[in-house]
Amino acid sequence: MTLTRSLLPADSTAEAIETMREILKVDHITLHILNNPTVGLDNPFVRTTYPEGWVSRYLLNNMAVSDPVLQRAQKGDDAFFWSDLVLDDDQVKTMEEFVQAGLGTVGYSLVHVDSHGRKSVLSISRIRSEGWAGHVAEHLDGLAQAHMDLHVKALAEAAADAMGIPQLAPREYECLRFTAQGKTYSEIAIILNLSEHTVRSYLKLARVKLNCVSLAQAVAKAVRYRMI
Repeated sequence: MTLTRSLLPADSTAEAIETMREILKVDHITLHILNNPTVGLDNPFVRTTYPEGWVSRYLLNNMAVSDPVLQRAQKGDDAFFWSDLVLDDDQVKTMEEFVQAGLGTVGYSLVHVDSHGRKSVLSISRIRSEGWAGHVAEHLDGLAQAHMDLHVKALAEAAADAMGIPQLAPREYECLRFTAQGKTYSEIAIILNLSEHTVRSYLKLARVKLNCVSLAQAVAKAVRYRMI
């Protein structure tokens, strides 16, 4: 069975890239849809196999602006090995954080632009570099086709998200629900056995996902959507 055919049963982009990870025997896969190519990294749609804790850290610290992979993809349409990237000081620091998080920096990214100018970036990566170039070459044709299929699937999900209910992670949902009940940061931290800083971080992410400028507005919107 080809790589693209193996992705057909997947109900979502997240399930599809998880299937790809198993087939390709890589550590992680990430798909970015850069929604508006005229404004750079504005509000990207992302699906990844990276741990949730890392994704939260990445978003909270706005690391996309110093992510050399995304910056390189913004400037061109050709595929590239991460080892060929020329990094500035901020980008070196970002890649070092990947290493410190145990995620590795051995990767390959493909860039796809559709007829409407919408760009997506599919990245596969692993920790060890041995045999990496040969492994990528072996799957290159299948990767390119799978990327186009994922691009279409992801755009459909992005449109549904824009028209429907935003998806919150379980902890984000719990923190927002307790906030709606009038609980303080410290009270929520005790209830969920988390630090107050972590509670604030989850609530910030929930507010951003709900596209709200204040926590009160986020609670009101969640109530309106019947999320809490």
